[in-house]
Amino acid sequence: MNNTLTRARNESRIKPLPIIIVIAALALLVVLNVVVDGKFLTFQNFTIILSAATVPAFVAWGFSYLFACGITDLSAGAIIVLAATASAIVGNALGYVPMFIAAVLVGVLCLAVNMTLFQVTKIPPWIAGLGMTMVYETIAGYYSQVRVSQGLRVEGLADEMRVLGRSPAIYIMLVIGFIIAYVTYNKTSIGLNARAVGGNADVAQMMGINTRRALMLGGLMAGFFFGFAGVMKESYAGYVVAQTGLSSLSTVFQPLAAVLLAQALQKHINIAIGIPISTFLIAMIFNILTLMGVPSGTFQEFLLGVIVVVFGITAQRNVKGVVK
Repeated sequence: MNNTLTRARNESRIKPLPIIIVIAALALLVVLNVVVDGKFLTFQNFTIILSAATVPAFVAWGFSYLFACGITDLSAGAIIVLAATASAIVGNALGYVPMFIAAVLVGVLCLAVNMTLFQVTKIPPWIAGLGMTMVYETIAGYYSQVRVSQGLRVEGLADEMRVLGRSPAIYIMLVIGFIIAYVTYNKTSIGLNARAVGGNADVAQMMGINTRRALMLGGLMAGFFFGFAGVMKESYAGYVVAQTGLSSLSTVFQPLAAVLLAQALQKHINIAIGIPISTFLIAMIFNILTLMGVPSGTFQEFLLGVIVVVFGITAQRNVKGVVK
């Protein structure tokens, strides 16, 4: 009885470490704000950070489904370019609803192709994904070359169609994306079955889960979020430049770091919630570096690489055996 009471008292006490971490983080933010002459801790700057974190959040939600399935596919960057291009072409001609349908359809179709390729050929997804990255980059590059040969530029989204990439619509879309991600990942058979198959496909099959169907549906959900990210990226940037030679891989590192951090925090925060928090924190880091005058293409990319490695190690620290 005494041991039970003692344990209850200990558990009811506020643990000092989280409080220390929060205080230290707040103190660091204040110091950094002073370093950048008060430009950091402003409402306007935080809206800029949140806007910059929106597209990576959608990409990271897509990755969360792939990782739940036990699949590593880095073709997201090339798929987003295709989805963004489709959203511009269709959106300019037909309006918002067809724009969304076109972009999401591109994302879903690309992941349907990828998942079929993974399951039929048995090629490791990370290898096949790189191959498909080059295929999708080539398609986008060919479209760009055709436009240039006609004396035209790559079609961008008309200014009047870019409302979703601006305040307050961009924040509303982020909330909508979060609701979809949270509900589908945690409350539907799509998310539950994907995690079951990714955890142990043999056990999932013995439980009566159709593993091939579960993996396909998980991949299609990833494609949905990649397509959604394409719409938001096009709305935010105006137009997306085609990339070749696997250069589109660089665009997925920030959301990759975010989903790895969310995985590391998964014991304390649901991953669907942790992803927007993680993308905001990472966007905050790069915002501070920009305010400090550190140009992109140098130390910022170096730091992003370090973040991906550190978060990857942290997320997999308790995993035994081969990490997919």
